[in-house]
Amino acid sequence: MRRKLCAALLLAVLLCLFAPIARAVECTPGQHKYIETGRIPATAMEDGEIDYTCTACGHEYTDILFATEHLWGDWITIQEPTCTQPGQRRRTCTRAQPHHETAVIPALGHDYKETRIEPSCLNPGKKIFVCANNPIHTYEELIPAHGDHSFGAWNSVTPARENAQGLETRKCIRCDLAESRAIEALPTTLTEPPTEPTTEPRTEPSTEPSTESSRTIPALDIVLISANIAALGWFAFLLIPYFMGLAFARRRRKAQEERAALRKEVDELHGYE
Repeated sequence: MRRKLCAALLLAVLLCLFAPIARAVECTPGQHKYIETGRIPATAMEDGEIDYTCTACGHEYTDILFATEHLWGDWITIQEPTCTQPGQRRRTCTRAQPHHETAVIPALGHDYKETRIEPSCLNPGKKIFVCANNPIHTYEELIPAHGDHSFGAWNSVTPARENAQGLETRKCIRCDLAESRAIEALPTTLTEPPTEPTTEPRTEPSTEPSTESSRTIPALDIVLISANIAALGWFAFLLIPYFMGLAFARRRRKAQEERAALRKEVDELHGYE
């Protein structure tokens, strides 16, 4: 036991004597010759360390051994991703010696939404695509026009009558464009009443006017009757102001007579002759 103590004391004395000489030698960067002089292993929850000493100049440093299990915080976005460019995020381990971990956020890619403008028979349409992640990114696609109109069958709106035109229309089955045309008026037909065959002997024609009420009135007679009715209407319209003027004059004359009689009674009441 005494020998061990004496050896330790001798070693300590020698180190004290020769340490200034060893430290007088200084290494330049890259010339150190480190050896491991101590180690504390890391555990799952605590960091460890390794001590290193240069054999030439005695320089020392310590390296950290991180705990085998990290205690990570929440991810924090450093750079938002875009449609074409990835982003970046970072989280921090909250152990005794904080350290970070970074990760790439993948690019979002394009998410195009379609808006459609339907074509017509003569005008083209188009599809408009706009990215939902970034509306700057957009493009269009042309939809060709259908071409000429494709009309369906003619449909009668107003049927034609005698001396009156009708109307019929049809629509394009693609663009709902409608067109119409007139239907020619029906011709006026003059029909004679049917005559029944008879076996009586033939008689001479009578000179007396016919009393048959079933005779068809010619179109010219209809026009003349209509003109006479219109003339009578205008004549009655012109007589109305005349009769109204007579009535107004009669009422005015009557009012003047009543005022004269009243004035006469007033004069007699006051004794005026």
